Amino acid sequence: WLLARRIDAARVLLEETDLPVEAIATRVGLASAVNLRRRFRTHVGTTPGAYRRAFGETR
Repeated sequence: WLLARRIDAARVLLEETDLPVEAIATRVGLASAVNLRRRFRTHVGTTPGAYRRAFGETR
């Protein structure tokens, strides 16, 4: 449950800010960009960078 909330928070930050992935990882409690990338890809099916780019194209 907690990991899902952290991934949700990361998605919001990726959509609404220009913060680097490392800063987002720290803010959501995942310690490092590597950890965020690994867990984000498992739960969302794409990397944080690709998610941000795809979201930017829909705005």
